[in-house]
Amino acid sequence: MKTSYNSVVPSSRPTIGVILPMLSGFYMGEINATLRCMAKQHNVNLLFIRSGEKRDFDLPIGIEHLDALLVVLHAASSALVERFLAQDIPVLSIGASYAPLAVEQFESRQSDGVVLLYQWLMEQGHSRIGFCGDLSVNDVRSRLKGYQSAVYQHHGQFNVDDLFCVSNCSLAGGREAAVEFMRRKAQCTAIICATDHNAIGLIEQLKHQNVDVPREVAVVGVDNIFMGQQVTPPLTTLDQQLECLIQTAFLRALQRISGAPFSRHIHLVDQKLIIRQSCGNRHAAQQTPDNVASIRHHLLDLEGRTPAEVFENFYSQAQNGFQSILDAHSLYGNQMEWACLAQSDNGLIRVESWVKKGMTKPVHTLATMDTTCPITEFPFFHTHNHFVATVIPIFTGRQQSWQLITVVDDLSQPQHIATQYVFNNYLDMLALFIERDALLKTSTLRQLDSKQLLQQLKVVSNSSNDGIWQWDLNQHVVRFNQRLINMLGYKQWTPEHDVDVESLFELIHEEDLSAFESQIDRHLNSDAPFKIEFRLRHHDQRYLWVLASGAIVYSEQQRVRQFIGSMTDITNQKENVEKIHRMAYFDALTGLGNRRKIREEIATSIRHFPQQRFALMLMDLNRFKLINDSFGHHVGDALLCHVSQALLATLEKQHSAARLGGDEFLVFYPIERPVQAIELASQILRAIEKPMCHEDIVLTSQASIGIAFYPEDGHEIDDLIKCADAAMYQAKRLGGRKVVQYSNQMQLDAQSTVKVEYYLNLAIARDELEVHYQPQLCSQSQQVMGVEALARWNSPQLGQVLPEQFISIAENSDMINKLGDSILHRVCRDIQSSAWLRSLKHIAINISAKQLIRRSFADELLQTILQYQLPLSLFCIEITETAAIQQYELCISSLNKLREAGVTISLDDFGTGFSSLSMLKMLPLNEIKIDRSFISDLGDDPAQLNFVGHMIGMGRSLGYEIVVEGVETQEHIQHLSGFGLMGLQGYYFSRPRPLSDLEQQYKVIT
Repeated sequence: MKTSYNSVVPSSRPTIGVILPMLSGFYMGEINATLRCMAKQHNVNLLFIRSGEKRDFDLPIGIEHLDALLVVLHAASSALVERFLAQDIPVLSIGASYAPLAVEQFESRQSDGVVLLYQWLMEQGHSRIGFCGDLSVNDVRSRLKGYQSAVYQHHGQFNVDDLFCVSNCSLAGGREAAVEFMRRKAQCTAIICATDHNAIGLIEQLKHQNVDVPREVAVVGVDNIFMGQQVTPPLTTLDQQLECLIQTAFLRALQRISGAPFSRHIHLVDQKLIIRQSCGNRHAAQQTPDNVASIRHHLLDLEGRTPAEVFENFYSQAQNGFQSILDAHSLYGNQMEWACLAQSDNGLIRVESWVKKGMTKPVHTLATMDTTCPITEFPFFHTHNHFVATVIPIFTGRQQSWQLITVVDDLSQPQHIATQYVFNNYLDMLALFIERDALLKTSTLRQLDSKQLLQQLKVVSNSSNDGIWQWDLNQHVVRFNQRLINMLGYKQWTPEHDVDVESLFELIHEEDLSAFESQIDRHLNSDAPFKIEFRLRHHDQRYLWVLASGAIVYSEQQRVRQFIGSMTDITNQKENVEKIHRMAYFDALTGLGNRRKIREEIATSIRHFPQQRFALMLMDLNRFKLINDSFGHHVGDALLCHVSQALLATLEKQHSAARLGGDEFLVFYPIERPVQAIELASQILRAIEKPMCHEDIVLTSQASIGIAFYPEDGHEIDDLIKCADAAMYQAKRLGGRKVVQYSNQMQLDAQSTVKVEYYLNLAIARDELEVHYQPQLCSQSQQVMGVEALARWNSPQLGQVLPEQFISIAENSDMINKLGDSILHRVCRDIQSSAWLRSLKHIAINISAKQLIRRSFADELLQTILQYQLPLSLFCIEITETAAIQQYELCISSLNKLREAGVTISLDDFGTGFSSLSMLKMLPLNEIKIDRSFISDLGDDPAQLNFVGHMIGMGRSLGYEIVVEGVETQEHIQHLSGFGLMGLQGYYFSRPRPLSDLEQQYKVIT
């Protein structure tokens, strides 16, 4: 059951606390970012408390400041939750149950999501589907229940051989499942993994066993982690809809703050199926597109920074402890107002170091300064500021002793989701380093051999991902720690084993060896910092990218003794840099440059050669949408690749080419004379018209090309593209397969369109548009049974404007919804005033594609009709097949709602689109209208008459009423009379006319 909440903001700005295990990562990062956006939108302060990975967290930080508390997973102990509840602070949990405490619970539907996955795999042809997961985890058990219910529903019994129990939810667990899959010789053709990490590990190990995923075994996961998009094949998964879940919890918290009572109802949010290739899906049209407006999408926007750069920066900064926080603030650009490092002993806070925006470095507080307060009042706030505070408690290893990092951001300033996400990564790593140092200090001071403390230290140290190497410069031998040995795969080495230094040099890639030796020499001779990226050969002969740093260690006599350094495996970061570079600058489908790449190339060319003449060519494929719609996106994609290859084969090295998106291509190149551009464009048109054969389908592509010239038509990139675009559309208007050079007259034509658009907007606002009606008559009785309402515009400024002109402009300028609403209101007023209209069977109104895909369309149309107190059954909406296939599920939902309410649904222009039997069956129709193009030459062509008869028969067989448009002669009526009862519409009976004329014609007294 979904619950809808209205935003309720109390009179003063409330503060909501959030206790969560971490600040970053695909799960916590999206939660953090969503809460920040909601807090800014609803004028709410936030206090994030990072509890770490422990369930017994019980520090009552900031309890005196809070109006409500959100707990993510089990980040807070039950005792701490009870303490908040005791102070009448509403508590809400996300992904965790605190029953029987009065904590409202928000969850993603775990079992239903797995049912979705199962049904999708069934639709892909899989009948034997397995399940993999760590059953010690609550969510995994819930997902198993969903899997079992789907198995029982489809097969009646559950086969235990299809269940793969693993020891953890990570990649290692997936590898375990793959080993067991091979050992059992399992018969599953698909496996649902309880986590994406399990799924990725399973795919990796199956590949190692030469099992083809997804051809032999399809693999899907749950969680939609970022890594799932990068694996091969990309992972089909379930998205937990965290953004929606967090928004729902946040708005409910505001309701609770405003006095809404506690509810034991569990608030559930549906998961979303994310379709990629690992399930065996090969159709691009069925893949789930990325929602560019989502928080998740914005988390990946690094503003030009590479992952390696980001990782290196926050890793190197975090090693410097709290002293690095100003530098991190500068690097990542968050809106930090102030920060502090405090010590908490037995619930009393003392600030040790603090910094605020504008300072050059943190300031240490003196013991005599009064900077203490109870932990329940920490941190200190100015109540008039709009802020987000983040508190990170760090256990020191001593009982009741913590260090607390606090960062306070100004939420009134512009926020950037991705940079804040990176800053949160830095804070998480900073906490690890401070925790490591604190534990080391505690261990040293007490000189205790505490196994628990050493285990914590080991976990934190391993998180740094460093391998250590020690080079004895006198003995010319090198030693590696176990982590580095594992990294390189040389199992014959041990930390106690001396390796000849030449062996190290032999492992370095030959292209990197010179730079490595130069860096060593510089460090030895000038004390310059040693830090370098290079490639090292792994035992399996592949190369790893490593980031190495280190320093010379001198003896007491100041003689060089040894070199000690660290190495970090940055192979994934390097690969991601290359992937991101290609994603940023190249079109993934065709391999051509993308819009960003060619814009940079154009700008560079003009900047370096301002006196050179250049041609900018914009090419658009003709009929491409028809090919996509008729044969599927995979054929359309193949055609785009075919065109790209033909384009590249025609161009020379100095030519820049890009796919701008869809079926648009841009070419930029230097010329001496305009005729060179015309000749090249003609060559391109001929080259791309060579037939392409794909899946036994033979297609010939055609295009239209517009050309603009630098500097004649513009000096700026956008001006040149705009001119080429105008020329390209002129080429299309001339019939396509043309090359047109831009001229100033095209600008005047564009200005004319803008003028019409301006006056149309005024006409809609002033209710200047008229409605004419064209009758529809019964073929047998010749009585009027209905009318079609048609918009007409006689502009005081422009005169009579053709409907096809102003309706097209309304479509292209997004005024079509306002135009449609205006016509509907005019029709409703006419019906109220005309007894003749009310006596008819129905009044038909045309609905455009853009109106139909508006989510609120059906509700608004019904509300408008009922507002005029008119019967819904009097109305008929006419749609086209093209409109119906855009956002198909949304359209079907709207049409079903209208039909169930009594509105008639008519398919207009039948026969001119797809006109397939499957389309007729899928749409919730009452009638179809045969397009006028089939009627005009009805008497001249017997085959045409036979074809029309088949269309009428097909419609009737499905139970639809038939209306024929374009009836203009008595001969048309005679030919159609043999097909039985139907509606007829056309100029033979009447042109579209004002209501008063029709009432007079049919002798109606109003």
